[in-house]
Amino acid sequence: MTLLRISLPAIAVAVALATNAAAQDTRLSAAPGDVLVQALVTDAPPSPPSIERAPVHFAWPLAADAGPIEAPAPYTAVSREHWRDADGAELARGLAIETTAPGALVLISPVGRDSRPVERDGLHILRGGQVLKADAATATLAPQAALEAVTGTRFAPGALGFRLAPDLGSGRFDLQVAGARGRYVVHVREPDSPFALHVDSPAPGYLAGDRVRLLAALDSGGRPASLHEVGGMLVAPDGREFPLRAVRTHAGVALDAALPREASAVPGLWEAHVLAVADAGGSEVLRDAKVAFEVTAPTARLAGAHAARSDADGRLTFELPVEVGSPGRYEARAVLYGTSHAGDLVPVAVGHAADWLDPGTGRLTLVFPAAVLAGAQAPFELRQLALHDQGRMGRLEYRERAARVARPLRDGR
Repeated sequence: MTLLRISLPAIAVAVALATNAAAQDTRLSAAPGDVLVQALVTDAPPSPPSIERAPVHFAWPLAADAGPIEAPAPYTAVSREHWRDADGAELARGLAIETTAPGALVLISPVGRDSRPVERDGLHILRGGQVLKADAATATLAPQAALEAVTGTRFAPGALGFRLAPDLGSGRFDLQVAGARGRYVVHVREPDSPFALHVDSPAPGYLAGDRVRLLAALDSGGRPASLHEVGGMLVAPDGREFPLRAVRTHAGVALDAALPREASAVPGLWEAHVLAVADAGGSEVLRDAKVAFEVTAPTARLAGAHAARSDADGRLTFELPVEVGSPGRYEARAVLYGTSHAGDLVPVAVGHAADWLDPGTGRLTLVFPAAVLAGAQAPFELRQLALHDQGRMGRLEYRERAARVARPLRDGR
């Protein structure tokens, strides 16, 4: 992937824009938490050939009582489950699982064509030295077809799901499958367990070349427990894997990994798989969590003056210069705040603009007709301004407070 630093022609264009629109420039300085592209790439995977190329812009008003619109909160994955791989020989002998609450849910799924299905008559549960038949050791028992009928989700052919009988308590169980052969995935979920792994993901997406940073912590419901081992990996849509580095902090375990500068050519979300082992008073607690996020090649960025003007018909527009490294369809979206009759700054409208832009400096124009301004007046603020690459489906930049119109404008004056 080729990186494009600011060139002298680009600087000249930006200076010219700033000079011509000096009276109109409404930009606010970037603040902590804003996302900015530092260097552009010129050879990102191409956008789909079917993507729309015609320019478009539209806006709609917000309800008068909408109140402040908050930025999306960081995502936290909460896990009371874990997965493990097993071969047929292990399951035939008896595969041990540890549970921390009664009534654990278990799913055994064959992997590959050579693996035998899991039959209910071949399943036995070993508990406290006793060998129990499946009907006696489970509260519910469902083969693949029944699972799909209830959940509407596809399961592996030959899979068997069940809930351990709550009166058997918690602790160690051995799962024995007669005639097991091949490879299997065993999924254990404990909805009533006090032990939950929390993985915080502060960003909804990243740029290629960034570092992914996550925080893992164990919620033990007030019981004594501590994380013993934490690790994991990033998995790209094209199957590439990158290990997560774990460092203990006062708040838990920080996990990070450097993203490659080559974005995936396969569409889809990246996943962070976090695996944890905790010690709860001598008992082992296993937890796995997944966090999904987008990774976008830095193909364009906002650059230069945010020129604002108000036309004779009361329409308010913001012209946003965009420096483009790779051709594609780009979109700007933002929330417009205006001053109410009571003198309060309130959200009044949402605006979108999109267009196909070739390498160089182009622009996107957010247009807010008088009809959507609902009588609001200056000062105006453009907030939660985001630049998106529509063809490659990713967010490039984000500014919580992007521009401010301090006084009424007329044709840019």
